[in-house]
Amino acid sequence: MKKLTQGLALAAAVGFAGAAQAAYIGTVANTAPAEAPSAIPSNNDYANGNGLGTDFIPTQYYDTTDSVLLSHSLESVSTDPFKLTFTYLGKEAGYTGSFLYEGSEIFNTGTSGLGDTFSAIYTSGLGKLDFGFSSLAWGNPVGSVSNQGTGNQANGYNFSIFEAGEDWFILSLDDNNQVDDNHDDMLVMVKASKVPEPGTLALLGLGLAGIAVRMKGRKKA
Repeated sequence: MKKLTQGLALAAAVGFAGAAQAAYIGTVANTAPAEAPSAIPSNNDYANGNGLGTDFIPTQYYDTTDSVLLSHSLESVSTDPFKLTFTYLGKEAGYTGSFLYEGSEIFNTGTSGLGDTFSAIYTSGLGKLDFGFSSLAWGNPVGSVSNQGTGNQANGYNFSIFEAGEDWFILSLDDNNQVDDNHDDMLVMVKASKVPEPGTLALLGLGLAGIAVRMKGRKKA
């Protein structure tokens, strides 16, 4: 049992080596001076809890007591590759909204399920992340906005950024429909995390293989 415990400890140590990390993504102001955080509108359905579990995922990451950033973008602050994971949190809009990453649609308010995720390895170094929103009204384009622009807005079509934690943000779209003009037309979460190094994975595999050999030997004995 002692050898098995030591083997498990070794595998755990290898698996969690390098868990500490610096930040991978952060916000950058698109105006000078930087716009101060704004209050979340009281009629933001996600923030006030209306539609949780139906239009939005049941979990509430922010409420009307919090604040968000306008006129900011998300950028990579690391030259190392890292993993980006996007999660569709829901929508309030009447328009059909899309979320695009590197030019390809990954979420659509008409077809995506609450909690759907998409992951990609980011290798482009420092700079703004390549994502954006677009929407259709009755099959016709009504607007789009890119995170790589000079601001996160285009003709009133914009998104705000809520910082949920290090390397963890929520993007809240306002598609400029005056009927539901309250920054919850489409919500997408983005998280950045470490990419396991091939060498680390190989060592972890060796550690687990060693445990298997020891267990096999004990059974024969």
